[in-house]
Amino acid sequence: MNSAHRKPRSETLGSSDQTLLNEGIAQLRLGLSNEQHDQLFKYGQLIQKWNRVYNLTAIRNNRELVTHHLLDSLAVLPEISFALQSMAGPKILDVGAGAGLPGLVLAIAQPNWQVTLIDTVQKKAAFMQQAIASLGLKNAQAVHGRVEGYQPNTLFDLICSRAFSSIDNFIALGQHLLSENGQFAALKGRVEVDNEVPAGWRIEALHPIQVPFLDEARHLFLIKR
Repeated sequence: MNSAHRKPRSETLGSSDQTLLNEGIAQLRLGLSNEQHDQLFKYGQLIQKWNRVYNLTAIRNNRELVTHHLLDSLAVLPEISFALQSMAGPKILDVGAGAGLPGLVLAIAQPNWQVTLIDTVQKKAAFMQQAIASLGLKNAQAVHGRVEGYQPNTLFDLICSRAFSSIDNFIALGQHLLSENGQFAALKGRVEVDNEVPAGWRIEALHPIQVPFLDEARHLFLIKR
């Protein structure tokens, strides 16, 4: 009879979590529409709903889902947008996307970008496909597979990853998918942990990233041939 009341309220993102998300977006000055705000919040709700069964992420806390996932992914948007400013409708690949981070967040925030997300875990790819449908995203697609074996029809202008692998391995596995003038975007924590690039590649830019309400080191590596 009381089983419904035993579930912690933190299982569902609420109005206070939406306020936190909206305040974080405002701090980042991204100029997102109300619809995009709502899509991002709905996406967070989908992660939480599916996470109970699919184990998409180790984060269960509401506040951390907003700060460590949604805002963390949004915080790199200004630098990535600047890197892609000369391209109309750039093609993005998110490697080891997991629950769709940062790829689906980027797709929501930039409807003119074409975002492909790939993960080796079938249930995570299934979640991303469901999220794309639920959010009505026309500019995103999810693929189940290994990046080293992926053979799309077109190459990508930017290949990104968040907590996927070492930079060296990330480039080794995905370089066959990058366009001639494309670049890798590696989202990392502390710089000193992983900052080596393979021969033939260079760090084009290294940006410290400030995530609202998150007092942890974040850096974005942009890497070119």
